[in-house]
Amino acid sequence: MYYLSAMPAFMTLVLVMLAEPVIGPTFGPTFGPTFGPPAPAPEAARAGDSQPAPGAGLGRLRVGVVRVDFEGSVAEAGRDLFAGRVVEGLAAAQFEVFSGAAVSRKLAAAPGRLGACRDGGCYPAVAEALGVTYLVAGRVVESSKNYEISLELINGRTGGVIGSNRERCEICGVEEAGEKMALAASALRSRLEAVTRTPSRFIVRSRPASAAIAIDGLPAGHTPIDRELVGGMHKLELSAPGYDSLERTVTAVSGVDETLDLEMVQLPMKFPFRKAGWAALALGAAALIAGIWAMSADGDEVACASDVRDARGHCPNLRSTRALGATLIGIGGATATLGGAWLYIAGGTPWIGGGREGADRAAAKGGRIVVGGRF
Repeated sequence: MYYLSAMPAFMTLVLVMLAEPVIGPTFGPTFGPTFGPPAPAPEAARAGDSQPAPGAGLGRLRVGVVRVDFEGSVAEAGRDLFAGRVVEGLAAAQFEVFSGAAVSRKLAAAPGRLGACRDGGCYPAVAEALGVTYLVAGRVVESSKNYEISLELINGRTGGVIGSNRERCEICGVEEAGEKMALAASALRSRLEAVTRTPSRFIVRSRPASAAIAIDGLPAGHTPIDRELVGGMHKLELSAPGYDSLERTVTAVSGVDETLDLEMVQLPMKFPFRKAGWAALALGAAALIAGIWAMSADGDEVACASDVRDARGHCPNLRSTRALGATLIGIGGATATLGGAWLYIAGGTPWIGGGREGADRAAAKGGRIVVGGRF
């Protein structure tokens, strides 16, 4: 009787457990609807994804995977896997990685056939179109289940290769070869991190030399200079006596050496043409008057005492001022001509008309300076 009376209680307990499968956190993965294989993990980034890699929102440097070329028997799914492994390996908090469809759309919208770029001559244009600092290009060669994997890190500003990595996988499946691709991308990321920590070296030269230079508002000496600058935008200011000041904004790329040759514009001469012109005209006129007087006085008697005069009352000495007069007239004419030219340059020619109107007429018709005299 005891056993028979206990059976209903036991059956009740079993029914309760089956009706309420989740009893505490331990039973969740075992009973009821939760039974079965765990949810699949998120897939790796595919080549066609338009979103940047994880951590993109925090990154400051943008990296574009421009292409991954394939040679041999690699299925489409395998190609997507390789492209995703590249993005995974490059992903880091300070980098924003773009690949696949996002890259293809931007290159298709850009002028020129940038999608077919394969050399350093067009890489800067590709980087500019994508708005990235660095580019990554890859190649996968498959032969009888043997994979040769290579990746290159390219400076988007110069188009030069600044890092590369190669991996080999012998008698491998696609998954194993994909892991090798991820390793190669991780090694490239380490190189990229090292490059971003390396300051940029700038050599600044100017014409004329020895111009005072300031970088970001701080004096940096005189050109030529050789300085290391952290990556980013910098403002250069050059100044030199007699030259217009020069300002230039440059972008320093970490790990890149650059040379800047800057030519400054010479300021126009600050000569007082108007004042000098009037002074030269006055001096020339005075010289002309003096020369004309000297010419007219040539041959006149030099005053003398009455006891040395001859029978006709003439003094024995005569003035010889012809050469002096001719010299003064020549100097006066040249000086007056120079003064007129200076006034013409200054924008005012008194014989044409004063003010700007006269200067305009002089520019339209040409100037003419007339020097007259009686010899």
